[in-house]
Amino acid sequence: MNEDAIELVIDPRARSVGAGIVRRLLPFRRRRMVGPFIFTDLMGPEEFARGAGADIDAHPHVGLSTLTYLLRGELDHRDSTGAVQRIRPGEVNWMTAGAGVCHTERTPIRSRATGGDLFGVQTWVALPADAEQSAPFFEHSGHEGIPQDSGVGSTVRVLAGSGWGMNSQIKGSSPLLQADLTLSDGEIEFPRDHAERAVINLQGTLKVADSHLLEGKMAVVSPGERITIRGDGRAMLLAGDPVGDRFIWWNFVASQEEIIQQAKQDWLNQRFPLVPEDHQRWMPLPK
Repeated sequence: MNEDAIELVIDPRARSVGAGIVRRLLPFRRRRMVGPFIFTDLMGPEEFARGAGADIDAHPHVGLSTLTYLLRGELDHRDSTGAVQRIRPGEVNWMTAGAGVCHTERTPIRSRATGGDLFGVQTWVALPADAEQSAPFFEHSGHEGIPQDSGVGSTVRVLAGSGWGMNSQIKGSSPLLQADLTLSDGEIEFPRDHAERAVINLQGTLKVADSHLLEGKMAVVSPGERITIRGDGRAMLLAGDPVGDRFIWWNFVASQEEIIQQAKQDWLNQRFPLVPEDHQRWMPLPK
């Protein structure tokens, strides 16, 4: 194995989101994007006391799609397109902001009654420049709609895009792949269809290109290299082709700074569309 197969290992950094804390991997000062993936947050694992839960108040996005995937727990998603969707472990919520969307994410009332936990991944995918001002929309893929393939000691689920000869119903707006990898003393070779690739150790003992990757860390791997992940645990693969440089500020992503500045003013003056029945509490524009 080429000793340069791993370009960079990124440690997670704690960041406040709403009333909770996430562990952020992208963007990073030495690696802002992997293909079109511009944000990657690990949510939890977190245990909630009875009556408590996650509350991400109304907030806006432009120029990106969000993919939310849970390993444990549940969240209720609402957005300004009118979408209302509970997401459970093994399902995918894909929301495309385009020219502007607003949404909330909350622990369901029934889960708060007994207390519970939350563990998941949220990625943000920068839209191609010609799709930045498109109309927002929402897609949900249930557990049964996600293509998967199992081998000896391994299972691959293609959450978005294409890989291993499988195509997700969540196609994305540019060539990409996001996949959930489960290993039980098994191994999985990464596809080499995309220009840039990275993998996150969600839990367990895993080796990437014969190097140990600790839980919560992301390894960015070299283009074109044959890369295999081995061990016992759970990982998330991100891969895709670059869409070009992007400006990023708070929840806004754009190819032109003017779009960011306009989004700031629109949110400050509450010109974004409202989240039906859940816009009473909203995040103020950061200072």
